[in-house]
Amino acid sequence: MKKSPLVYVSMALAAVTFVSSVFCLLAQPDLTIFSLVWQVLLLALVVLLPLSFLRSGQDRKNLRIVLADALFLLLVFLLNFTGILNPEVILELQGLGASFGYNLIYPLLVVLSSILAAKDSINILYGYGAKGREVLVFTAIRLSALCALLILGGILFLIVSKGIGAISWEFLTEPSRRLGQSGGISTAIEGTFWLILGAMLVSAPLGIGAAIYMNEYSKHSGLKRSITIAISVLNGVPSVVFGLFGLAFLVTTFGVSLLSGSVILGLMNIPTIILTTQESLKSVPNSLREGSLALGATKWQTTSKVVVPASLPGILTGLIIGLARAAGETAPIMWTAVTFTATPVSRIYGIVPDVFQPVNNLGYHLLNLIYFLGAWDVETNAWGTALVLLALVLGTNMLAILVRNHYRKKISW
Repeated sequence: MKKSPLVYVSMALAAVTFVSSVFCLLAQPDLTIFSLVWQVLLLALVVLLPLSFLRSGQDRKNLRIVLADALFLLLVFLLNFTGILNPEVILELQGLGASFGYNLIYPLLVVLSSILAAKDSINILYGYGAKGREVLVFTAIRLSALCALLILGGILFLIVSKGIGAISWEFLTEPSRRLGQSGGISTAIEGTFWLILGAMLVSAPLGIGAAIYMNEYSKHSGLKRSITIAISVLNGVPSVVFGLFGLAFLVTTFGVSLLSGSVILGLMNIPTIILTTQESLKSVPNSLREGSLALGATKWQTTSKVVVPASLPGILTGLIIGLARAAGETAPIMWTAVTFTATPVSRIYGIVPDVFQPVNNLGYHLLNLIYFLGAWDVETNAWGTALVLLALVLGTNMLAILVRNHYRKKISW
């Protein structure tokens, strides 16, 4: 089967079209230049795809597929070239209250066109049989991974580019003033620290203890199965439901306070810690347990001196992931722990926080700044707060990876 050089050109043009259109979907730039480039690329693909097929020696019965895709590319080209699709076009969906503009519709159509062009190029190059389908599947998987990275990169780029201008020493160390229009986020950072510390004090002993009991001591399979199902259900409960639970049962007793928020965040983290600890304990070979017991060690000595140290990387990873989750949650503490305040956390003897007083939090602070957008000049501080919160969560997850890799190097069996 002949491989025409035109098919490689088609594939390259499809790749350029795909990357540029996805970028425009994420970044939403001015499409004037991109529109001209896409017109040239689409028109070139409309011509190249049928020519590549005809020169490849493929079965002519598949030509209709290539022509149909080329017709779609030509339609997208004509919609823009004739002015039917222009910057004034707005697509409104009746009943949904949603509208889509030119900056979304046109790049999306170009993305679809590039995917069709890439599909045809691959089929022309590798055939329409099993080999062509295999290459298509693996290409789709790679594109999915690329799209995920582009979306994540786009989000990170947007937050960093808009928030870096707000970051300064004063922003990080001063409390907010004038409803967030000036000042910083020191009270929000301090409140977030105490909330996640309290959450870990609640969830770590309960989660690790429950996992050790279920994996090392419990012999009743029915009970273990019931507890596992309950944990899985609890892990899927929306965070706002935890907030409602805290409002009904904790706030009535402790009030809106650091204690109520810490308990709610701790309850949310327990399923995550149990599941990660269980998986880590299961990864320890039974030969280590049997060897320890054979040497005369008790069950508790085997668990505490052999099993838990060997599973420590996974346990610490679960704890740090739970910490990151607690740092980023807003819904469960909205009604239980936080207020939009510039007052520092009250402390007893200057060290221990007063757990019966409310605190501020980065997520809740950001939520209030979003409410004020348009009414007050808080956009810069909102992006800065988002950047600090993102850095906290990403930094915590990076710490989990480093801790896991550090302890894995010390374990061998």
